[in-house]
Amino acid sequence: MRFGLHTALPRGPEFAGFAVDVEKSAFDVLTVPDHLVASLSPFSGVATACAVTSRLHTGTLVLNNDLRHPVETAREAASVAALSGGRFELGLGAGHMKSEYDGAGLKFDRGGIRVDRLIEAVEVIRPLLTGEAVDVDGAHYCVRADAGQLVAAPGVAVPLLIGGNGTRVLQLAGRLADIVGLAGFSHNHDATEVRLTHFDAVGLADRIAVVRDAAGDRFDAIELNALLQFVVHTDDRATAAAELAAPFGVEPDLLLESPFALLGTHEQMAEALCERRERFGISYWTVFDEWPGRASALPVIAEVIKLLR
Repeated sequence: MRFGLHTALPRGPEFAGFAVDVEKSAFDVLTVPDHLVASLSPFSGVATACAVTSRLHTGTLVLNNDLRHPVETAREAASVAALSGGRFELGLGAGHMKSEYDGAGLKFDRGGIRVDRLIEAVEVIRPLLTGEAVDVDGAHYCVRADAGQLVAAPGVAVPLLIGGNGTRVLQLAGRLADIVGLAGFSHNHDATEVRLTHFDAVGLADRIAVVRDAAGDRFDAIELNALLQFVVHTDDRATAAAELAAPFGVEPDLLLESPFALLGTHEQMAEALCERRERFGISYWTVFDEWPGRASALPVIAEVIKLLR
């Protein structure tokens, strides 16, 4: 199994030391999101983390495709991958936070159009990262260039992670991604409401089936990643589940049984992750660092990693 820590705090000069601590805690990946809020810039953050570590991989989880032209995304990704010796994973998404678009004066198109743009962007980015010529003339991007003309190929593999919950995004991931990121929830149109649409075992199995159908023969080569939304170290799982469930108006049993929640002792957590790997094929788990309203899962998962390894 691989473990990732997801962080966005604007730590300033101490971020480099934080990245070193993450590596020492036996995490495999440090990822940074892409939101127009007071947080780290994703490429600056991952480049810094790579510069001060030797084993740790970094990644974007996930870039908002609408904030950059795909050629620029490919150039930044290729640069970090080359400078780090192949320790970078490029995570892409369609964007969903309307408030960020409004604040930046960007048009917030309906979800289908944003996904259309993401699909075209991937068709541009993939060949640029592998040193191939690109010839895309779509509704949103027109990029034509010979191999190596726009972006210097990094000379190392740049795994592509596509994350989301919607059917078309997961179909795209099945067709083209190296890693599929699963979250278990969706937002309403303007992302003011979280809906736990695929948060239970049945929902997760349904989303994986979408990926499998789109992937065909390449499914076994895809790494499945899940973003653990809740990690609580406790001897009283029932009480913890009840407290977490209340704000969402759902039954505590959903949290107790969800593949996207991890509640219990360190031993119970380790056993649960092994069971989920066998049941769903998920071998890459990402947890949150300190976030508004939640404590960091780093110390808890560090202990779980020790048990598993």
